[in-house]
Amino acid sequence: MPLGTVFRRVVEAWALLGGLLLLAVVALTAVNAAGFTADVLVSTLGADVSGLPGYEDAVTMFVGVAALAMFPYCQLHGGHAVVDVLMQHAPPWASRGVAVISAALTAALALALAAMLAWGAAEMRDDGTETPVLGWPVWVFLPPAVLSCLLWAGAAVAAVAGEGEQSDGA
Repeated sequence: MPLGTVFRRVVEAWALLGGLLLLAVVALTAVNAAGFTADVLVSTLGADVSGLPGYEDAVTMFVGVAALAMFPYCQLHGGHAVVDVLMQHAPPWASRGVAVISAALTAALALALAAMLAWGAAEMRDDGTETPVLGWPVWVFLPPAVLSCLLWAGAAVAAVAGEGEQSDGA
């Protein structure tokens, strides 16, 4: 199997895992909202129904990981914003040049973000930083974000190398 196909499948699987995390966030939010609704209903009877303890902790950690998991897929499939007003009239060489420059800048940004997240993970691990309510170690949520950024950088390079889909300017 060609390396480009393997990379594409890894990016797609990573995005699906991000989607599953978002589904978990939706389920947590639905349960939490149902708890608050039930609390309003039973409060007239003098009873209490609490929301999920640590809901905000879990959602914050999961959304951060899930959102970054989508970036490589979007980059590989041309789902990023493209300014097409001028480029639609530009010669093909200019359009290709802009694509290469923007891919290089995107890859550099993603690599810098990966480095900062890795450094932050090491610092948070050393400091023992935990979420306020659940007490989860925060650093364990950063390595998946680092991987997302590395995949994002790879997707930017793959997109201009002909492995990705070019957007139609949408």
